[in-house]
Amino acid sequence: MQLLKRCFPFFLLCCVFTAAAVAQEGSDTLHHRKVYVTSGLGWGLAVGATNDILKAKFSNSLGLDISLRNRHYFVYPSLDFLAFEYNQHEDDPQYAHRLEQGRSNFYVLNLAGGMRKQLGKLNVYAFAGPGAAVVVEPRARLSAADQKIVIENKSQFTPTVRGGMGADYRIGGFFLFAETGWLHHFRNIQKRPVNIVSLYGGLKTDVTRLKDSAIGLFR
Repeated sequence: MQLLKRCFPFFLLCCVFTAAAVAQEGSDTLHHRKVYVTSGLGWGLAVGATNDILKAKFSNSLGLDISLRNRHYFVYPSLDFLAFEYNQHEDDPQYAHRLEQGRSNFYVLNLAGGMRKQLGKLNVYAFAGPGAAVVVEPRARLSAADQKIVIENKSQFTPTVRGGMGADYRIGGFFLFAETGWLHHFRNIQKRPVNIVSLYGGLKTDVTRLKDSAIGLFR
């Protein structure tokens, strides 16, 4: 899934240009608008029935925090790169062996909206919205030719929904933030529903000048 990571800069640029296009309407309120790139590190914790299948590994998230005309509201497109240790419990008819301590990756595109409350340099916020994910599950195949175990990946697409809350604190031109979210997949893994609690901490960097430069290209 390196393609998704390579496409993220293009996704980021498209979001900035979208924010710039929206910002052209009513230029008298531009000084109220901010665009931040968010970069978080943390974990995704599987809860419920998949807890014995998916064990948390180090994960990360990238996105944009785009303020609307009313600065108490924002849109929050983001990409989650969730990694898990994977233990197979259900038989797969295409494979003769079960796999333990493999690696599974979730690539999740989130399109959320939210509200925030400002308390001096501290902001608290909540968000929710739909999304889509590509889920990669490992499988073990025995190669009869050389008697080796070959790890193969199976991918599936699923719609998702994500909600959460967080807080950030302004330091100069960026924010330190901590955030927790709940992610639900609408397709099961190994006949089990998928619910994940994400925990991230990181930076929000002000790229409003880039947005203003993009506005200049539209004029």
